[in-house]
Amino acid sequence: MRHLLPVRSVAFVLLSALPLARAVITPARADIALLRNGRSLTVSDYRMDGDRVVLVMEGGGEIALLNDQIVAIRREPPAPLSAPAPAQQPGSPDGASRSAPPAALMTSLDFRQGPGVPMELAPGAVFDREALRDLAARIARRHQVDEALVMAVIEVESRYDAFAVSPRGAMGLMQLMPDTVARFAVRNVFNPAENVDGGVRYLKELLGRYSGQVRLALAAYNAGEEAVDHFRGIPPFRETEQYVVRVLKVRSR
Repeated sequence: MRHLLPVRSVAFVLLSALPLARAVITPARADIALLRNGRSLTVSDYRMDGDRVVLVMEGGGEIALLNDQIVAIRREPPAPLSAPAPAQQPGSPDGASRSAPPAALMTSLDFRQGPGVPMELAPGAVFDREALRDLAARIARRHQVDEALVMAVIEVESRYDAFAVSPRGAMGLMQLMPDTVARFAVRNVFNPAENVDGGVRYLKELLGRYSGQVRLALAAYNAGEEAVDHFRGIPPFRETEQYVVRVLKVRSR
């Protein structure tokens, strides 16, 4: 979305750097540490150390971050080192085997944690798209904002990825920038309910500011109110122009 903010709020200490030759060969794993400033780090493990979380980096080395700088640790299951050949099912044509049914999708996660402890997400935990659409619709109705518009913004912004982080630092379902997170007091930007609530309140404020003109509100959501006010309309930015068209197209489906 808007300008990339420099990473100044994350104070970290480089503790050690271990040679790659000392790494133990284990099943491949890549956990993701989601930082409060919108950045993310790929780690192999983590541990608590007083008021810090020590992140074990892939390939060796550790980084210690203050507890409140880490929002969540997304745990990923280890990849198997080798997979045995599937057994042939009796009576199956051409020796075809039946695959196991896909794991059920989690439609909710427990965001309650103790003070200073990062939220840990279980391996394979994802949000069901329909559950997120229902959540977004309920929040839109509560704030009296068009449901179709809210869901279109989410579709274009993150494609319903609750943990999406853009290169510019926009976060979550509605891709909130850090200043928007602070402005609307969103405590956990990766919590879908809090993220959508903050995004919908921002969208409602923009619709009021521009007298219900959806195109201007969307342009401001993408490029900022200052840009819309400066150009007295949709800013002549290709990204913003295309953004407005895409959201309105999705909304009209």
